[in-house]
Amino acid sequence: MLDIQSSPRPALPVARPAPLQPESPSVAAGRPRGPGLASRLLLLTIGFALLAQVLIFVPRLAAVHDNWLRGRLAAANTAALVFAASPDGTLPKDLAKKILDSVGAMTIALKTSDTHRLLAVAEMPPVVSDFYDLRDPSLTEGVRAAVGALFAPKNAVLRVIGPAPMERAFLELTLDETPLTAEMWRFTRTFLSIVMTISAVVVLVIWASIWVMVLRPVRRLTSNIVAFGERPQDAARIIAPSGSRDEIGHAEQALAAMQTALSQELGQKKRLAELGLAVAKINHDLRNMLTAAQLISDRLATIPDPLAIRLAPRLVATLDRAIAFCQETLTYGAAVEKAPLRRRIGLRDVIQQAIEASGEREHDRVSFDIDVSETFEIFVDPEHLLRVIENLNRNAIQALAQFGPSSGRPAAIRYAATRAGGGALIEVCDTGPGFPPHLARRIFEPFHLSTREGGSGLGLAIAADLTDRNGGTIALAPRQPDDFYCGARFQITLPTPREGSV
Repeated sequence: MLDIQSSPRPALPVARPAPLQPESPSVAAGRPRGPGLASRLLLLTIGFALLAQVLIFVPRLAAVHDNWLRGRLAAANTAALVFAASPDGTLPKDLAKKILDSVGAMTIALKTSDTHRLLAVAEMPPVVSDFYDLRDPSLTEGVRAAVGALFAPKNAVLRVIGPAPMERAFLELTLDETPLTAEMWRFTRTFLSIVMTISAVVVLVIWASIWVMVLRPVRRLTSNIVAFGERPQDAARIIAPSGSRDEIGHAEQALAAMQTALSQELGQKKRLAELGLAVAKINHDLRNMLTAAQLISDRLATIPDPLAIRLAPRLVATLDRAIAFCQETLTYGAAVEKAPLRRRIGLRDVIQQAIEASGEREHDRVSFDIDVSETFEIFVDPEHLLRVIENLNRNAIQALAQFGPSSGRPAAIRYAATRAGGGALIEVCDTGPGFPPHLARRIFEPFHLSTREGGSGLGLAIAADLTDRNGGTIALAPRQPDDFYCGARFQITLPTPREGSV
C-alpha cells in the first residue's frame, strides 16, 4: 500500500522569495565617464577662437597706443614750429597754455645733442611715472607699453620722446595718461563686442558643420555598436547604412556586413545549442517515462488480480507520452514547439500520479504527505505540471537515498498548496540535506549539477522551463532548520482557474 497521508497543516506563507535576476550586461555601463566627443570638440573650438582673438587683439591694442601718442606728437611738432618762429623763442603765457591744452601735454621740450629747451610747461611740473620712446619702438616694447597704459592708475604721467621737425632734434612730452587709458578701454570694448560676435557665429557654424558631418554619424555608429553588443543575436539591432559616400558611410557598410555575419553565426550556434539541449531534455524525460512504464508493466505481468485492470490504462497513457515525445523530437528540428494546453485540473490528482510513477519500491522507503484539498484546482497544462512534479519528486527521492534525511528525521516528502496573490502557490519540500549555498543560485541552469552520480543535471532546468511556459515561476526557498521538512523547499506559482474559485 502507498504510504500517502492527508493531514491538516498550517497554511503556507503567502510571501515567497523573488526569483534570482541575472545580472544585466548594462551594469558595466556604470563606469565613470568624461565629457563626450561633441563637448570636447566644442570646448576645443572655443579655446582656439579665444586664442585667435588674443593674437589679434594684442597687436591692435599696441597700434592704438602708438597712434594715439603719435597724434599728440604731431600736434607737439606743430607747436614746436610756432615756438621756433617767435622772435625770442617764447610765447605769451596764455597762448602757451592753449597750445599745451591743444596738444594734451603738460610740458613740451625740444632736445638736441647739446641743448635742452623747455618750450612750454604747466604751472606745476609733473612727476613722471612711465616712459616711452616713439622713435623706433619694437613690437615687444609696444605691447608692454600698451598693456601698461591699459591698466595705468588714475592721473598717471607718461613721458614720451619722438622725432622733432628740426634736424638732429627730438621732442619730449609729458602727458596725462588718463585720456589714453580711456581711449584704449573704449577700443577694447568695441573690439571685443565685434570680434566676439563674429567668433561666436563662426564657432557655431563650424561646430554645427562638424556635428552634422562627423559627430552625429560617429555617435550613431557608437550607439549601434553598444546596442548590438548587448544583444548580438537580435537582427533588428543591425545598423542600417545611411548611404553616405564618405569614410563614415563606408564604415557603416562594413559594420552592417560584420554585424549581419555575426548575428547569423550566433543564431546558428544558438540553434545548435537549443537543439542539443532539447535532445538532452527529451532523452531525460523519455527515460523516466519508459522506466515508469516498465514498472507498471512488470506489475501487470506478475499480479493477475483486478489491480492489473486499474493499472493498464496508466501503462497505455505512459507509452502514449513516450510516443508523443518522440514526435516532438522531429518537430523541434523544424522550429515547431508544442504550446501548453492549459485547462482547469485538480492538483491532488496530478501529485498522486507523480507519486505512483516513482515506483512501488520507493513507497516503502519514503513517506509522501499530500496536504492538498481534493477541490484545489489550477489552470495549467496537466502534462507539463506532471513532468514538473515528477522531476522534483525524483530529485528528492534520489537525494534521500544517497545522502539520507537530516538530523534523524524520517525520509519524507511533502506537497502543499495555498492561494497567494491571485494565483496558486505549490510547495514541494523534503527532509533531505538540501542544496549547498554555493550551488543554490544555479540549480535551474542546464547541465549544472545532478542529485546523483551519472545524472544529466536537467531535471530542474526542465521544471523551470515548463513552469515558465505555463505562466508561472519556480524558486528554491531558504531552508528552515526548525521546520520538520528542512531540506530542499521548492515553491511554484501558477495561475488559478479563469472562472470560479476553490
